[in-house]
Amino acid sequence: MLDLFTAETPEWGVTAVAARLQLPKSTTFDVMASLAAIGMLQQTSGDRYRLGWRVLHISRRLMSSSCLDANANRRVAVLAHQLSAVVTIGAWDGQGVVCIANASTDGTEPIVTDAVHISGHTSALGKLLMAQLPWPTVEERIERSGLPKFTEKSVDDVNIFRAQLISARRDGVAMEYGETFPGQSCVAVGIYQRDHRAIAALSISVPTERLLSRSEEYCRIARRTARSLVIQNEVPPG
Repeated sequence: MLDLFTAETPEWGVTAVAARLQLPKSTTFDVMASLAAIGMLQQTSGDRYRLGWRVLHISRRLMSSSCLDANANRRVAVLAHQLSAVVTIGAWDGQGVVCIANASTDGTEPIVTDAVHISGHTSALGKLLMAQLPWPTVEERIERSGLPKFTEKSVDDVNIFRAQLISARRDGVAMEYGETFPGQSCVAVGIYQRDHRAIAALSISVPTERLLSRSEEYCRIARRTARSLVIQNEVPPG
């Protein structure tokens, strides 16, 4: 239900939510009233609701309880400035790759905002994080959503995509060359918990020509930065 509330459709009424989710109106009313009572929704007028401020509180609590260093946003901004690149931290939320932090020194470059979903199959972040999932889970997602092309270079062949995931899981790094934005390419590495599970990933996006000539350098920088983002009591692999 909460997923219905977006920047494009920030306000919903009980009747519309019931119709969209195919739920009885009485059930929808009870659920939305309960969410409003705990601050997850706020009532605007009549039976209409918006997201409540408690969502932000829970978001901050999630960040503070994760293995990420409290200075992750600042570190991302500093690295973006040093490299003249777009630097992003993303995590898999069960439905796709969600942006946790993002920074760029050039407002004209592709940039996403926090909590926005990022392409799973074309982005390096998505490839790295989806590589951690069992292949049957990935197959189910492909059957449901397909592999839509964002550029002429976007992978749309299941076998090629699976090979990319195998490589990302084996090497701990994923790359994409112009699959999401023309002329922009990206390298991503995992951010690991103590159990060697990638709970997030960090990516560096630069013009394709630059990544082609400096891919090893950017891989080293990304890995070093990813390790620095993990709080001291967590031990990343390698």
